[in-house]
Amino acid sequence: MIHIILVEPIYEGNVGAIARIMHNLGFSSLRLVGAMPKKNDFYLAMHSENLLQQAQIYPTLKDAISDLDRVIAYSRRMGKLKPVDFTPITAAQYCAKIPQLEIGLVFGRETFGLTDEEVELCPLRCHIPANPEFPSINLAQAVTIALWEIYRLPLTKEQTQKINAVSGNDLDKIKTYMLRVMHNTGFFQRKETINWDNFLSKMLAQLNPTKVMVYRLRQMFNRWNVLITGKGLGYEKNELNPAHNESNKYKEIQN
Repeated sequence: MIHIILVEPIYEGNVGAIARIMHNLGFSSLRLVGAMPKKNDFYLAMHSENLLQQAQIYPTLKDAISDLDRVIAYSRRMGKLKPVDFTPITAAQYCAKIPQLEIGLVFGRETFGLTDEEVELCPLRCHIPANPEFPSINLAQAVTIALWEIYRLPLTKEQTQKINAVSGNDLDKIKTYMLRVMHNTGFFQRKETINWDNFLSKMLAQLNPTKVMVYRLRQMFNRWNVLITGKGLGYEKNELNPAHNESNKYKEIQN
């Protein structure tokens, strides 16, 4: 299922227009971070008011995506530290391969988009190409472009091979395991210049591993742990710290 997530939208007209295009193209899950603009423009949401009424409100982006399996941030910003994974077309193809999973498409504020901290919460990033001299696209229009590319795939009869990819919880679990092995075996330097937590999150989301692939990753990293420390590392739930605990250890190394 596709979830549209708007981070602190300012203009009621944009939210109304987004509700309408979601209804036009058959999408129903709208999430807002912050609050619904004070006056909803029901004219722009013609016959789609129920989507506004049913929209879920969250205090932070972290809360809004906590139950999702994959998250893609749509941003106009590009650069060495802001790598782009998709265009709207390839993002749609990615989503089409994993229809069984809960996927969030995140859009930033009309004024300044998403903060760096918010983008870091999203393992994957999509860029909508536009005029370099004026690359900032209206929020409602950006959502329209993203949803249209997803909607049109079946219309083109393009064959997209489905992947039996694991859930977001399983990705967090194998990422935590990999970080633990890296920590145990002395991989991290005193001061890291690479955010390995974010790197692994992005790599795994791009890979979309199946259960077999996750099992092989577990085997490989466990063997690495045995070779360096002389003992294996358990993988059961009660033997693993939550992912954020391992991330905190990693951040301590970075600082």
